[in-house]
Amino acid sequence: MLYGKWRPRGFDEVAGQDHIVTTLRNALASGQVAHAYLFCGPRGTGKTTTARILARAVNCLNLQKGEPCNACEPCKAINRGNALDLIELDAASNRGIDDIKELRDKIAFAPSDLTRKVYLLDEVHMLTTPAFNALLKTLEEPPPHAIFILATTESHAVPATIISRCQRYDFRRLPNDALVGRLRHIAAEEGFAIPEQGLLQISIQSRGGARDAITMLEQVVARYGAAPSAEEVLEALGLVHDPRSETLAAAILEGELGSALDIARSVADDGVNIARFTRETIDVLREVLPQVLRDAPREDSPNRALAEAVLRGRKGPAPIVAAISELARADFRLDPGSPIPLEVACAAAILGPVGPVTHAPAPVAGGVATRPPAAGQTRGAANSGPRPDDRTLTTEERFLKDLYERAKLEDQKIAAKLNGSCEVISISDSLVEIGVFYEFHLTALENEGLPVLQRNAEAILGRPVVVKLKLSERQPGQQRAARSGHLVKTAVELGAKPVDKG
Repeated sequence: MLYGKWRPRGFDEVAGQDHIVTTLRNALASGQVAHAYLFCGPRGTGKTTTARILARAVNCLNLQKGEPCNACEPCKAINRGNALDLIELDAASNRGIDDIKELRDKIAFAPSDLTRKVYLLDEVHMLTTPAFNALLKTLEEPPPHAIFILATTESHAVPATIISRCQRYDFRRLPNDALVGRLRHIAAEEGFAIPEQGLLQISIQSRGGARDAITMLEQVVARYGAAPSAEEVLEALGLVHDPRSETLAAAILEGELGSALDIARSVADDGVNIARFTRETIDVLREVLPQVLRDAPREDSPNRALAEAVLRGRKGPAPIVAAISELARADFRLDPGSPIPLEVACAAAILGPVGPVTHAPAPVAGGVATRPPAAGQTRGAANSGPRPDDRTLTTEERFLKDLYERAKLEDQKIAAKLNGSCEVISISDSLVEIGVFYEFHLTALENEGLPVLQRNAEAILGRPVVVKLKLSERQPGQQRAARSGHLVKTAVELGAKPVDKG
């Protein structure tokens, strides 16, 4: 792959992260190397690449102003990928306490072929809570020959106790000018003749990820050869403009739901990438929004007519903001060719957002769980109205009920550990934190149930999230008394006192 061939071999080749490479160079040149680093940031921004450069630098025999020479035997061994003392561990696949214990047991052994052992833990946020606890002691008192480099795209999911023991570096999305410069260099070395406008569009579409940008460059050349035109680059990236995006934006802002649905279906019928078409419509609305806010259409705006129409109607920015919000929520992952998510987004933007869908709860042993309507069954047939106790549920409680019911369809044993044995502590845009009352349930869920919880949490929320498990700080007896089923609740109201047998 082209991005593998052109992976930076020194700090001077790392694009767009000057604030990081300058600091690391200075530390290496002065000999002030930390024992643990945490590299945070979006994918494709150079975290793993910088970690490998740092691994070469701390073992280089001819370090020059903080830069590895790439000519000595340690540098060559690391570049070849056969250095025994560079241990790379994918925490997404090796996330349990046994994996970290094995690492901890071997760390005391002296390096075999390098001066220092370097442990690179990628996607470290995927480690289980017991695994983090096992890693913590090693980070506090590592042997002098060991260096840890932890890399993550989800820094908020890494415990504060781990972060506090590392030097943290936050990688940023690469600016377009830095990406264009890197792509220009690669293209020149490979003998490609790519127009500047084409390189800029590749950079924009990669959204600041160098790896994605280089992959796109390779796709363009594979399709149109080494000297594509600017138009061919756009076509390869799927950026050929579809004028229906402006028509759809206008239909939404004018409240013409029928026209909006017709456009969505025609786009699907033509085989157009609907997710990309939706983003293009969002871009139209985003371009119009500042013009409406300033009450002054731009002379050079391609959507000037639409901005003028909104201003003439004196609708203000609210309909535009609502349309952008609803279109951005459209999720095409389950069926990329279906127009339904776009149709629903158009309807919500015009008619108002659809309220949360609740279903009649189905009783289960020891608690209450929800059951979605059967195929072909309408919502009204499935639910004649929420039960009194269901109406009092918090968002977290309702989420846990849904999670239980979905998990039960996949694995009864995993679902049983959710029934009265845990609580949802918090739900954010990208993180669901669940507190488990019993340590043996926590261990079982972390070792066997996390993928099930992860899949179903994302299905319930309709977005990618990380499920984080921890031992609950609340006592099981207190929790059951405060959050038990409707029968116990009724008994308490009649004067009964719950008894904790746990």
